[in-house]
Amino acid sequence: MKILCLDGADQPLRTRLGPTIEVVEGSEAGVSFDFVVAPTQCSKSSSEGLATHKTFDVADIDKGHDWLTAKLDVDGPYDGVIGFGNGASLASSYLLYHQWYNHENGPPFRFATFISGSISLAVLRSLGVPVPRAAERVVEEVELRRQEDLGPLPSHVSLARQSMFNSDNCFGLNLNMVPAELKIRMPTAHVWGRNDPGFPTSIHLAGLCDPYIRQIYIHGDGDEVPQGSEDTQQLSQLILWCMQRAIWPGCSRAQ
Repeated sequence: MKILCLDGADQPLRTRLGPTIEVVEGSEAGVSFDFVVAPTQCSKSSSEGLATHKTFDVADIDKGHDWLTAKLDVDGPYDGVIGFGNGASLASSYLLYHQWYNHENGPPFRFATFISGSISLAVLRSLGVPVPRAAERVVEEVELRRQEDLGPLPSHVSLARQSMFNSDNCFGLNLNMVPAELKIRMPTAHVWGRNDPGFPTSIHLAGLCDPYIRQIYIHGDGDEVPQGSEDTQQLSQLILWCMQRAIWPGCSRAQ
């Protein structure tokens, strides 16, 4: 299998995923990983000059999708995608746009693993999904905590479990208002840190994926690829699960 790895940070994802990749390669013959830094340009920035995901507009999103399409045309096809941070945001929005606008060609990947993932509210709004003010407020609170280098907001922590299982109010989003065509219908794994202030946006993304072929792992750190030995085992098993589940009957590119 060939897996595209999309990073959105300065420290190479190849280094941070190294131990996990060793486990995967030792368990599955013929798997290869292609690492690339995803584009993260924003047309606007925060008051402190930080390029925060909530400022992405449709033009930024389209540029990112054009970049990824060119990458797939030149170096693809890929069986799966692993995205971290903005790389996960790009992969998730690309999958949703493809399912809505280009579904007759089949999905560009067979599975996806999102680490500290999120989905831009601008993406959902552009696809016609109602985005309540409550969801926007959650994202604004997340960005403020990140800019101030703080942990999760206590009110977010108290609502975490409820939001994971409440389709009517997933941190402000009503997932029951999202049509089935806009749910990511492939095996997905979602990894985020208990101490990451942005975990509510990871829960947004998990809620937009088919719950019957979805796995979730919450580690004890922040907005990062977990490095502990137990975390490495868990992450590698999630990737292997996605790889194996993707070749089951009914989970082909023809879905």
